Amino acid sequence: MTNIDNTPIEYTTSANNILPQFVDQLRHLYGIIVQNTYVKDTAKHLNRIIQDANNQTMILIVGKERVGKTTLVNGLLGREILSVNDQHPTSVNTFIRYGEQEEIKAYFLDGVVAIFDISKLELLTTGDTFASQILREHLDYLEVYLKNDLLKSVTIIDSVSLEAGGGEMAYFSEAIMNRVDEIFWVLRAGSKAIDAELLLIDALKNKGVEPLCVINGIDAVDNAAAFITSEQQRIGHLMSDFIAISATNALQAKQTDNHELWHKSQYDHLIAHIERVAENSDKKTYAILIRFLQWLERFRFELTVIPQRDPFQSAVKNIEKYAGDTQYEFSRYQRDLAIVTEYEQEFEQVANTFKQVQTLYQLLQTISQHDYLQDDKVEEFTDIAVNYQQMLREYRNMHSEYSREYERLDAQHKKIHGKGLMKAIFGQHTQNEFFKERVKKLNEQQVVCVAQYDKVQQAEAAMLQAIQGIQPYLVHLVKDRMSRIEQKVQELNQQRAKEKRQLKRYAEKLNEFSCLIEAQGYIKEHLQPFLMNEQMPLKMKDLDMLEETIQAILAIDLSNNGLLARSQMNNKMESIAIPFDVQEKYALQMLSLKEEDVKSNDIPEIPKKLAIQYEE
Repeated sequence: MTNIDNTPIEYTTSANNILPQFVDQLRHLYGIIVQNTYVKDTAKHLNRIIQDANNQTMILIVGKERVGKTTLVNGLLGREILSVNDQHPTSVNTFIRYGEQEEIKAYFLDGVVAIFDISKLELLTTGDTFASQILREHLDYLEVYLKNDLLKSVTIIDSVSLEAGGGEMAYFSEAIMNRVDEIFWVLRAGSKAIDAELLLIDALKNKGVEPLCVINGIDAVDNAAAFITSEQQRIGHLMSDFIAISATNALQAKQTDNHELWHKSQYDHLIAHIERVAENSDKKTYAILIRFLQWLERFRFELTVIPQRDPFQSAVKNIEKYAGDTQYEFSRYQRDLAIVTEYEQEFEQVANTFKQVQTLYQLLQTISQHDYLQDDKVEEFTDIAVNYQQMLREYRNMHSEYSREYERLDAQHKKIHGKGLMKAIFGQHTQNEFFKERVKKLNEQQVVCVAQYDKVQQAEAAMLQAIQGIQPYLVHLVKDRMSRIEQKVQELNQQRAKEKRQLKRYAEKLNEFSCLIEAQGYIKEHLQPFLMNEQMPLKMKDLDMLEETIQAILAIDLSNNGLLARSQMNNKMESIAIPFDVQEKYALQMLSLKEEDVKSNDIPEIPKKLAIQYEE
């Protein structure tokens, strides 16, 4: 994606070893400047550089509304994890990362982080409920953690749609674009890139960034090849390459294990490109270094304006923003209340997990519908129970087949002999040989029924034994789930209490800028010698920029700012913990199935063997 310079990056081996050392240096610098709230945003950007250096390769999915960005991601993941809604497109940038525990971390604009179950993704992205609207108004971005092998090497960002209109340049967050290693610019087959998009792509080109053009929906138009050729001729000079896909086919292929459909989706080309990007560590090292040089320039500007402003007034304004604005605090409290309301609804659902469970079939259905009831031990029970049901179905089918054959032969026998099939002696008749043969086959079927009935009895015994041990264990899993929900509420309240403590510290440290002086010293004594080393994969123009920026930072005099004692201020922040009284309100519905509830009480009796004789 990023062609920072046409000159190849040298010192490949050195570049691979430099990044971990460089990250350690940046962590130390971050630990110094994060103490000062005046440069909070700058510290946040530095922390993002550190995180991005440690994280997997990041790929950003960009495009207009309804080009299939979210469906494209779902196709890569092989499941419909992200909600697709034409009326409510994706409204928050979503970072999709690898995680053993599948969950959502919602990052709100004021710094609060709330953890949600993966089932709440639609609520946070495309839902149209009142709670959804409140939460999204305060959301900064989401991190979705999924157990997917592709995500072990890359992080995928499903972005909000481009804002474009009136022929002006389309808008997209430059901060996010600067963080990623590759941009997938998505077009829908048959719908050309509009002028507003081209202006933005051209601006990226001037910065050395060439997105990969992904043309989606090739299955939905008749002349996809002609369209692709036309766009390559029109905008090929702005793109690194073109890949044509069908996200819908890819998703369906993954869900149905249809290899032919997967081949038609052409997703193999897309995944191969992702793997190539993930393996290019040299490019990432150089990009991180360049981002830090840009960050140093931002830091220089921040330090320059500090002596020109009243730090006291700036700190007071910052505190009043959080503690003095009652309307802002009320809005934030409503947000937290909405989070707890969702937790309460989840708690109620979990508490009633077994409310409607009265049979073995209902128990198996309930287990299959709830991820928190599924592990190796439960799967072992499920296999036993399903085997019992299967044995029972096979016996019923065998018995039904026997009964149909018996009734048909019995009717024929009555017609010939005047009596039905029974244990008796019948007179001579030309059809007797026919009946002997049919009775013999019936008796063979009867033997099979007896054998299957024995299997049913064995499977039933195994199931009855297993049901005794699994019921308390399932209740234990439900209790664990309920405890986890309560813990999430507790963590949210702890964050609220933590904010109150932080605000008190703000009031006590209004004029503490000494950490920035320490940062100047660290840059001079540690970072500058490290970055100016001749083995660094930096070009001469980069080194010149670095030297100039560091000298400007060191020239800024912050020693006269002084540390003055600041009077304490009243902390008006709403700090009352949000109640979560659910134990008595939603009592746990126990699981107590008896033997007669889980075993079948209408198993057909084993048919008796027929013994019929005919006169010679």
